[in-house]
Order: sequence, then structure tokens, then C-alpha cells
Amino acid sequence: MVSTCARTRARPMPAVTTSSERRRSVRNRTLIGGKVIFNQRQSTLDCTVRNLSEDGALLVFPDSVALPELFELYFPLKRESRMVRSRWRDAERIGVSFAAAAKQDDAPVPLDLMRRLRQLERENAALKARIVELTEGA
Repeated sequence: MVSTCARTRARPMPAVTTSSERRRSVRNRTLIGGKVIFNQRQSTLDCTVRNLSEDGALLVFPDSVALPELFELYFPLKRESRMVRSRWRDAERIGVSFAAAAKQDDAPVPLDLMRRLRQLERENAALKARIVELTEGA
């Protein structure tokens, strides 16, 4: 005997909206890779964007994470970065609202380049100090 569940066909899930929700725009279910950038662009975390609207998104993480209230969300496939504000959170999910307009083609600077830039700035400052030291001694 075949169960009823086995005979039913999977149907796409509609966008989620109910009259009790406080959202101003329709959420669309997604499965998009995202990157959370915070700590003055020193830290990044990968996440999955599970739903998306004009006003915000639902982010899912593989483990529980601690994030600041305001952070940057980067969509690599769209090459789009948005500032977001945490609205609610549970163990592995965070609901966010968009805090600023999208910045197109303004991809975040890779972390290794930011570290290298800071290292070179420190070396530059040390060399300038050495030049001053040598010229004052002459």
C-alpha cells in the first residue's frame, strides 16, 4: 500500500505573509549564500539567507553566533553589500532589517588585503620615524 504522502507532489512554497506579521513587504523564500562582515571589517562569517524582502532578511548560521546589532551583509552572487540591523535572534537564526540603500559593485575588501594594508602602514610609520631619527642625528 502506498502512503498518501508518497503520492503527493511537492509544490513550491508561496511567499510567507500573514495579517499578524508586521512586515511592510512580502518575504520571498531563498537559499542564497551571504557573508556577514563586522568588527571594523576584521571579521567575517558565512551564512545562508533563507528569506528576503525589500526591508530585511532571515539569516541562518551553522552554529550559534554572537554578532553586533549593526553589521554589513554581503551577497557575493549579486555583488551587493547592505548594512543591516538585528531585529531578533535565536540559536542559529537572526532576523535583520536593511539599514541603508544597496551599494552595487562595491564588494568588501578581502580580509587578507586589509591585514596587509595595516601591516604596510605600520612599516611605513616605522620607516618615517627612522628617517626623522637619522636626519636629526646628522
